[in-house]
Amino acid sequence: MRQIKHIQDDKSRSILVRKLIDGNKFWSYDRESVLRNISDEDIIENTLIYLDIDDINILFRIYPIKEIKKVWAMTMALQDNRYKDLNRFIAGCYFGVKNPDSYVRRVKLHELNNRCR
Repeated sequence: MRQIKHIQDDKSRSILVRKLIDGNKFWSYDRESVLRNISDEDIIENTLIYLDIDDINILFRIYPIKEIKKVWAMTMALQDNRYKDLNRFIAGCYFGVKNPDSYVRRVKLHELNNRCR
């Protein structure tokens, strides 16, 4: 049973990577190189930013919420001014936060404090 789930996860992961490539999100890189070498963190971040809700839902089936939240906090939450509305949406809809603005500020402050240590 685990083997089948792993194959399905790899297939879903490949679908997300191909959508990102087809959307020219990695235009400066060789397509085959991206397919072979893209990190989970890059898939998570770029899917949250560039792909649609159905693809984000696939992301949450592939990766644990804890991993997605970690990548989101380290990248997108720190750039809150750039992704303000998207951060609100992700925090509220996917992480179940009741007050997304306050939560994003706390996450941003926490991440910045961690980087200063």
